[in-house]
Amino acid sequence: MGTLALLGRLRWQMIVNGTRGLRRDSMLKAAVVAGAGLAFWVGVFAASFTGFRFMDQFLGGTEPLAETLLSLFFLLLGVMLFFSNAIISFGSLFRSEETDLLLAWPIEAENLFMYKLLESITFSSWAFLVLGLPLMLGYGMSVGAPWHYTLAVLAYFAPFVVLAASVGGMVALAVAAYLPNRAKRLLGTSAVACLAAALGVAVWVQGAVQSTGVAEVWLPRALGRMSFARNLFLPSYWMTRGLLQAARGNLAEAGYYWLVLASHASLGVLLCWELGKRLLRVGWSRSRSKSGDRRRVRRGQWALARWAPPLRLLVGKDARLFVRDPVQWSQCAILFGLMGFYVVNLRTFSYHLSLPMWRHVTALLNVAATSLVLATVTTRFVFPMLSLEGRRFWFLGLAPVPRWSVLWSKFAFSFVGALGVTLPLVVVSDHMLLLPAGTIWHHALAITLVCFGVSGLSVGLGALFPNWREQNPSKIVSGFGGTLNLLLSVAFVVVMAGLTALPYAVRAMRLGEGGAEVLYASLVSALVAAATGLVPMHFGQRALQRLEF
Repeated sequence: MGTLALLGRLRWQMIVNGTRGLRRDSMLKAAVVAGAGLAFWVGVFAASFTGFRFMDQFLGGTEPLAETLLSLFFLLLGVMLFFSNAIISFGSLFRSEETDLLLAWPIEAENLFMYKLLESITFSSWAFLVLGLPLMLGYGMSVGAPWHYTLAVLAYFAPFVVLAASVGGMVALAVAAYLPNRAKRLLGTSAVACLAAALGVAVWVQGAVQSTGVAEVWLPRALGRMSFARNLFLPSYWMTRGLLQAARGNLAEAGYYWLVLASHASLGVLLCWELGKRLLRVGWSRSRSKSGDRRRVRRGQWALARWAPPLRLLVGKDARLFVRDPVQWSQCAILFGLMGFYVVNLRTFSYHLSLPMWRHVTALLNVAATSLVLATVTTRFVFPMLSLEGRRFWFLGLAPVPRWSVLWSKFAFSFVGALGVTLPLVVVSDHMLLLPAGTIWHHALAITLVCFGVSGLSVGLGALFPNWREQNPSKIVSGFGGTLNLLLSVAFVVVMAGLTALPYAVRAMRLGEGGAEVLYASLVSALVAAATGLVPMHFGQRALQRLEF
């Protein structure tokens, strides 16, 4: 344990040094991040408190419905923590230069594995703090829970997160040791498969809701279809039962469920210790000694056969790098998968039966929400693409292609990929709301222009504010250029959302007739999107041409 304590002190000192370094960073970035995080936390708490009060007043009691909903919530949160820890553990153990260095030192494999597992828990536990803590505090306040209920929530937090993290760490270790050639792809594909399963369950439950509009009929039927979340063998159910009993003041039963959860978490830690001792060095060695499947790469080179050869090859390179890294595409799949989950459930809330004005308002909000998610994704993944070339950029500079083609290939990759995901979401959303064809075409044009603008903005600013020394995309995005890109992207989305909504606002106030206002707004939107996308690309191209290596 002395070695583990020494590694823990090392990590703590790195955290302290990083915190001191924040003083030299932009205060604007810190203020924006802190303000957004606090607003989100307060919003989740307010929504939780209001929702549980509504169930208590209008649905005949809170606890039966709350038990099912909280069990389902903690089940989904546990699955998310499992995959998050599995992916983080795999990356920090088998794709980290720090691990390569520590393995050369006289450090026991089990101590190194536990050190990385603690690091993974630290990075992934924010999900519980941001989502679970305000939700449970809102429930406790709505039912008048005693003061020690808050302590019970914090006490349940530790074993639940440790259990999910230990299972994720063991899976990452086993996959690296026995399936090294498909490790990251297997983890990412499994995460997307679980998301698809969750969407399927949501559609299945939705069938019970759509069958009748009477709450006394559909509510028991929907709860029956979600009864799988109340399985006695699930840790999420132990946590739900324990917290519900703590809210009622039954400390004996709450303590019993906490001991059940803590004992399984302890068993998970013990198994991690033993597996780390036996499989860490084996998995690290095998992850370094296996090669990929080259046949798939050769076939993929012809996927863009109609493009100009240099641009086709550069776009193909970016596409293959993206597909090979499940950490990136799994996050995109989860974000847009949640949007898809919302879209397919639009008719559950009978939005398609609302007045035409409210259907248009809902559709406009959907376009704005999709655009904001896209702005976040392009900032996180597209902005650092050029900087990640880093030390390899000299190789591209020697290639028989102009430098501007490198920049425009990344723009093409971002624009086509973004459009392929967001356009179906917007079209399906409008179709679910039974909007006319003209409105659907207008919204499709709007999201296309947003894709053009945020892609050009992210790629152009990425060339204007590169960080050639850093290989961690999160650190690249957290700099001045990434913060500026996010702020400008959000401002652009707000302007585009306003221009998209303007024709319908004019019609609602009866200041215009026919479709002329839609045409004028579309022309202005096209000019704004062109300026937002092309101006940063122009200056980014000039900066790239003047760059010397």
